[in-house]
Formats: sequence, C-alpha cells, structure tokens
Amino acid sequence: MTQTLSNRQSVPAFQLKSSIYTLTTLELHSPSIDELALQLASMADKAPSFFQQTPVILAFEELHSDLSFNLNRARHLLHETGMVLVAVRGGSQSLRKNAETIGIAWLPAQKSKKKSNVIMLSNPDSEMDIESIETKRNEIKPAVGPKIVETPVRSGQQIYAEGDLIVTSSVSAGAELLAGGSIHVYGPLRGRALAGVNSSDSDARIYATRFEAELVAICGQYKLTCQPDDSSWAELWGKPACVISDTGHLRIREL
Repeated sequence: MTQTLSNRQSVPAFQLKSSIYTLTTLELHSPSIDELALQLASMADKAPSFFQQTPVILAFEELHSDLSFNLNRARHLLHETGMVLVAVRGGSQSLRKNAETIGIAWLPAQKSKKKSNVIMLSNPDSEMDIESIETKRNEIKPAVGPKIVETPVRSGQQIYAEGDLIVTSSVSAGAELLAGGSIHVYGPLRGRALAGVNSSDSDARIYATRFEAELVAICGQYKLTCQPDDSSWAELWGKPACVISDTGHLRIREL
C-alpha cells in the first residue's frame, strides 16, 4: 500500500508548457461605458453570435483617464456580446487594483504604438465594419515554405502558418486560418481567414474555390463577410474568389 502511494506521488500532476494564442484586443478611445454599450450592441446586431467565446483584452493606453471607468460593468457587457474578458492592459494603478479585485489579469502598457488584431471601440455611430488597424512591422526574415493541410479544418480549430497556408479540404464555420503570407483554400471557406498577419506585406491574398467566409483580413484590414451587403461580395458568395488589399480596402475578385 505504501509503495502504491509513493508511485502515485512521483507522477507530476501537471506540466507548464508555452503556447501561442491569438487574442483580440479592444482598444478603448472613450471612458464612457454607455458609448461602449452602444457600439457593442451595434456589433452584436451586425454579426450575431460571431464573437461567442472570444477571449479579449481591454487596452487603456489611448485613454487620458480611466478613473470613472466601470470595469465590472464592461466585463458584463462583453459577456452579453459573447466575449470573455481575460485581461486589461495599461491604465492607472486604481484600474489595476480593480482588475485584481474582480479576478482579471493585468498586463503592462505596450510602449509601441503599433497594433495588431485590434478592434477600436470609439464612436458608436460609425460604420460597423471592423476598423482598419496598423500591423506590426517585423524584421525581415528568411523566406519559409508553405504549410499544407490536407484534412478538413473543423469548427474551433486554428491553423497558423509562418508563410503561405494551403488547405486542400474544407474549412468549417468557426474555424480560423492565419498566415504570414497568402491563404489558399481548395474547397469551401466558411471560417475566418487572416492573411499577412504581423506583416505589412499588402501583396498577401486569400483564395477560395468556394467563398463563404465569416471574416477575412489582410495585413490587419478586416471585413465581416457573413452578411455581405456590397454587391461585388454578394455576387461572388459561394463561388471561386480571391480577396486582395487595394488602397487600404479589401476587395473581392472572381477567380
């Protein structure tokens, strides 16, 4: 009996391993909770259930003062939209203590002004296309070969490629593709596709033999496509298409 207990105790209960996850950052430009509530409601109306179970970080670097900001209410507002507040970044010592009190992680402010994977929440009356964001400009790195995925990418899966990403099967709704270069999908594309991540290479493209993506992005320029309202996007819905970045806007073309 003693030997059995000793063997069990020698096996570690857990291991610490580093992992990389994509987190959405909500960069606040106004301390008004009411303005935050209005814009989150607009987001939910235009893309219902799109942000379900999306972990987010609230960034306070652009605010001159956060003393009146109700962090607990903000967490509940995000939860109603489907987002999960996992951390706050920057802000005053008072905000940091508030975060610790309600069990939210606090991250130090970023010194760089460059932003990646940011949704700006400032003007509730503005058009609800997810805002353009400035992406990080990394140092030049040696070219890498494409990553090839030959199995279906199912809902909840995230695939990342440092260079080009090639998927020879289908991509389900709720799945996410991220690539430092272009994305090629030889099948239905129904999830999210983000090309040129962490890069300023506007030559990145998104190709699909059947375009039905929920969201596309090239070099930080985002567009929700699950409810296409532009005629060019609607005409190519469900057809072979290519998404490009052209003078700061995402455009879709027939393959």
